[in-house]
Amino acid sequence: MMLMSSRRTRLWAAALAAFAVLLTAQSLRADGLMIVPGPPSPVAMQNPFPLEVKYHRVTVDIIGQVAKTRVEQEFFNPSSQRLEGIYVFPLPTGATINDFAMNIDGKMVAAELLDAKKARDIYLDIVRRMRDPALLEYSGQGAFKVRIFPIEPRSGKKVALSYTEVLTSDAGMYGYMYPLNTEKFSAKPLQELSLRVNLSGRERLKT
Repeated sequence: MMLMSSRRTRLWAAALAAFAVLLTAQSLRADGLMIVPGPPSPVAMQNPFPLEVKYHRVTVDIIGQVAKTRVEQEFFNPSSQRLEGIYVFPLPTGATINDFAMNIDGKMVAAELLDAKKARDIYLDIVRRMRDPALLEYSGQGAFKVRIFPIEPRSGKKVALSYTEVLTSDAGMYGYMYPLNTEKFSAKPLQELSLRVNLSGRERLKT
């Protein structure tokens, strides 16, 4: 068993508490982030967000009231240790996940959507065999999480997902929101950020 100093224990407990609040918040105000749980990882003990976000690309196609959002991100592990990450993404109310994929051996591989218990059982079995899973597990409260292992030392891990939502109308006005808070959970400033929105509909655009 690894022993920690009381100060470090308190810091880690505080980080876990903050993470619990993030996952159970009624309305999450963040985009995709990667958390590194711990202990026993010394890297995770020092910082639950030790990975660097290399790029964050968002493409939104809005047709009438329906919006489809595609997100691409790359997380880089600057440490000399192999890490396990938990990718968390908040979903707008009523949104539906279309797909999720991550790079394995240089290729983007689609994940299978499973119920939580089956995903957890398969994940643990794969980790025991040191394979590379991408199992999507809903965590409730408008968010989902993906457990990713391994994230190799000084290497990147790319993820991509898309979701669909129906926009609500208020006096003929439709609102779309995509929070951009990735920099808060990156060990270094983002190298690239892009957001592209394509609009189409039967009515003309107004002010």
